[in-house]
This record gives sequence, C-alpha cells and structure tokens, in this order.
Amino acid sequence: MAPGGESVWSLIFKFFNFFVLVGLLIYFVGKPLKGFLKKRHQTVKTQLEETQKALSEAQALRAKYQEKMDKLEGEMEAFRKQTMQEAEAEKKKIVDEAVGFAARIREQARLTAEQENKEVSRRIKEEISRLTVEQAEKLITEKITQSDHDRLVEDFIVKLRSMN
Repeated sequence: MAPGGESVWSLIFKFFNFFVLVGLLIYFVGKPLKGFLKKRHQTVKTQLEETQKALSEAQALRAKYQEKMDKLEGEMEAFRKQTMQEAEAEKKKIVDEAVGFAARIREQARLTAEQENKEVSRRIKEEISRLTVEQAEKLITEKITQSDHDRLVEDFIVKLRSMN
C-alpha cells in the first residue's frame, strides 16, 4: 500500500490512464494542433516581418522628412537673408531716387529764382526808364519854349539832310 492509503496498482493504473489519454490526444489532436501552431507561428512571423518592414519604412520616411525639415530651415533662413538684401537694395534705390529728385527740384527752384530776379530787374529798369522819360518830358515841356522847339526841329532836319 501507498502512503496515502492507495494501492500501488491504483497509482500505476492512474499513470497508465494518464499516458494513454495523452497518447490519444497526441494521436488525434497532434497533427491539427501542430498545423495550427505552425500556421500561427508563420502568421506571427509574417506579421513581425511586416511590422519590421513598416518600422524600417517609417524610420526612412522620418529621416527623409527630418532632412527636408533641416533643409527647409536653411532655405527659410536663406530666403529671409535674400529678402532683407532685396529690401535693403530697394531702400537704397528709393533713397537715391529721392536724393536725385530733391537735387532736380533745388536746381529747378534756383533757375526759377534766377529767372524771376531777371524779370524783376527788367521791370525795375523799365519802370526807371519810364519814370525818367516822364520826368524828362515834364522838364522839357516846362523849360523849352516855342523858339527852342523850332530851333531843335530845324537842327534835326539839317542833320537829316546832311546824312543823305
């Protein structure tokens, strides 16, 4: 008898039944179970390979886009610099044009002032001449008598005859 109150034959019989059951399970379920496990192994392996492939592609895409982002930052900086240079050049061009325009305006103003001075000077001379002639006429009419007038006319006629 065995220590738990069972006979040895009873234990052997239980072991025998267990191994027979395991053998029958292996015999009847072994091939389908093996096929299922093989198929499951293949499916997991395929999914793992696809996952690895997708991961590699994702990392490649990430690297590609990171490179593009790095280039984009450089391009943006270059664009900023170019834009600033163009703006500076445009500013210089506008300032140069404004300076030239101001110089032309100053020259035009100088010429206009000069012409106006000449015109004022001419008018003043005309006015002085007119006033002088008026004053002379007035003095002549006041100071010259009819006999002086006749003598002057006679002298003028003589001079004209001597010229011809």
